[in-house]
Amino acid sequence: MMQHKMTLVSLLLVVLMAASCNVERSEKYQTLLAERDSLYTEAVAAKGGFDNALNTINEIENALEAIRAQENIIMMENQEGNTNKAVSEINAIQQTLQENRKKIEKLEKQLAEQGSKSKALNQTVSRLKKQLEEKDTYINNLKDELQQSRQQIADLNEQVSDLNENINELSSNLDVMTVQNAAQQATIENQDAMLNTVWICIATQQVLVEKGVLSKGGLFQPTEISKQGFDKSQFMQGNKRDLDIIPLHTKKAKIMTNHPESSYEITEGEEGSLTIQIHDKDAFWSMSNYLVVSIK
Repeated sequence: MMQHKMTLVSLLLVVLMAASCNVERSEKYQTLLAERDSLYTEAVAAKGGFDNALNTINEIENALEAIRAQENIIMMENQEGNTNKAVSEINAIQQTLQENRKKIEKLEKQLAEQGSKSKALNQTVSRLKKQLEEKDTYINNLKDELQQSRQQIADLNEQVSDLNENINELSSNLDVMTVQNAAQQATIENQDAMLNTVWICIATQQVLVEKGVLSKGGLFQPTEISKQGFDKSQFMQGNKRDLDIIPLHTKKAKIMTNHPESSYEITEGEEGSLTIQIHDKDAFWSMSNYLVVSIK
């Protein structure tokens, strides 16, 4: 009985193995295997495309973060007047934005080809694309502002240059005027000195005659100022505005030139020494700029 059962089991296994071999060799089975392999390949490819998409998204987000940090540096450089450097960095940012726009375009094409139906992934791509567009607009506006700042600075520099040129010209004119004024002042001072210069000669009658200041009179002619001219070297030169008192250092003296008597007086000091005191300078010198005094 036991042996009979073993025989039946053996026969059953043989039948099952035969059936199994027949299923594996069937066309339907082979088709299922092919579909399974195709689905697996697509899954692997889809996973690889998803990974690539995530890597691209990360690269774009990192680039946007770097651009935001660079914007702060650009604003500081602009405030410090480094507009040339700021414009150069903006050009580099625009290049980065262009590269990332190409990445977005490539990613959108890949997702379309793969028929991606991931709502979150597509929204992320749209969001990044919008951020790149907004950033591009902002950077272009910032570049225009910097260009305007550079132009304004250039205009101001030109104005400063013109002002400096005007200042130099004014300074040169002022120097010329200063020299001219100095010359005019010197001329005025010389003229003033000449107008107020007086000549004084105090000596004995004999010396005055010998020097040709007085002409010796005859028996019936008084001694008087020479009309033939005389040597000015015999006279002391002075400024009539400074002459209030003229010491004669003698006890006897006679003024030989004409001066209004009301404009002066001769006073006697200690030990009988005489002094001319001028009360009205303009009147005293109005008739002559020479003062000749004969002393004994």
